[in-house]
Amino acid sequence: MAKNEKLLQIYGEGAWVYLNKPDDGFGSPGEYKITLKVPKAKAGTLIRDIEQVITQEGKTNNTNGMVKKKPFKVIGDIVEFKLHSQFKPVLWDKDQNKLDEKIQVWSGSTMWVNCKASGYTKSTGTGATLLLGSVQIDKLVEGTGNGSDTCPFPKRAGSALPAPEKTVAL
Repeated sequence: MAKNEKLLQIYGEGAWVYLNKPDDGFGSPGEYKITLKVPKAKAGTLIRDIEQVITQEGKTNNTNGMVKKKPFKVIGDIVEFKLHSQFKPVLWDKDQNKLDEKIQVWSGSTMWVNCKASGYTKSTGTGATLLLGSVQIDKLVEGTGNGSDTCPFPKRAGSALPAPEKTVAL
């Protein structure tokens, strides 16, 4: 492990979950990623550890005056940690069993995530990124989607729309 890295384990509620399939909305091949929401009262040690990695990166590269980029944001009583990876994380359940590939983990699931806070220096500043490792699901919120043929709406009686018109071939 490089000098400006630290292994962490974060427990929180997932949002913007891309653990089953990479987010390729910003280009291919895409990234696996998640935002973990952690109560501020439980995030102090994580914040301190990440800031130590950033400080050490600044000292190593003599960039202490540069802008510091943090992979988290404090929003009221919640801290949102942003994690990502090029590689698909291994997903586990509470009983240490691998999750079936067909299970879709959605926002609202709670989980432990192993990650590595890794320091970097770029022209835009010095910071740290959280590299996503394996994931253990505590409470699963499962769904379907991502091109699924399953309609996300309940059956409804009647319709407010007229039936489609039939076309006649000439």
